[in-house]
Amino acid sequence: IWVYGNSFESCLVAVINPNKQGLERWAESNGVSGDFASICGDAKAKEFILEELSKTGKDKKLKGFEMIRAVHLEPVLFDMERDLITPTYKKKRPQLLKYYQGIIDEMYKSMK
Repeated sequence: IWVYGNSFESCLVAVINPNKQGLERWAESNGVSGDFASICGDAKAKEFILEELSKTGKDKKLKGFEMIRAVHLEPVLFDMERDLITPTYKKKRPQLLKYYQGIIDEMYKSMK
């Protein structure tokens, strides 16, 4: 998971690499079909992940501006080939922002 907060916005968004087996099991029991990439693009799957994050945030008593309000489920893991992580698997935040800028902008637009 990579969480991003734009200083001009009042909430956070996230790009998530979901657990493939877990999401496929959830999809099967909730009537969502297709391959892993299409499940990641499904609105119900995003809603489910967002609800789970919200529950966890409330349990941990996060403030409203600390809560994730939109998610993008990315079926492809962050990798060194796209220069998104270091050889020690640390996320490169500036490169992640550049790579996912369009998706982030869409997530913020969809909340307005």
